[in-house]
Amino acid sequence: MNRRFIRAALFTAASLLTVLASQSSAAGWTKVGCWSPYPNCVGAKDVYRDSAGKEWECGACGTTTNPSTSTCYQAGNLHNIGYWCPRASS
Repeated sequence: MNRRFIRAALFTAASLLTVLASQSSAAGWTKVGCWSPYPNCVGAKDVYRDSAGKEWECGACGTTTNPSTSTCYQAGNLHNIGYWCPRASS
C-alpha cells in the first residue's frame, strides 16, 4: 500500500512540475512585433523578448499563443537588416 501511495505522490509531483515549467516558460515574455526579411512583409513572424532580453521568432504574425523556447527559435542579429511589419501579413 505504501508503494502505491509513493508512486502516486511522485507522479503527481512530476505532473505539477511539468505544468509549472510550461507556464514559467511564457512568463516574462513580451511581444515585440512582427518582423520579416522582406519589405512586403511576406513570411512575417511574431517576435517576442524573454525576461533575459533575448529576442525569439515564433509563428506567423498573430498566430503565436504560447511562446516558449520549444515553440520559438532565438533570433540572431537579423532584425537590424529586416523589416518590422505594421500588421499580420500572409
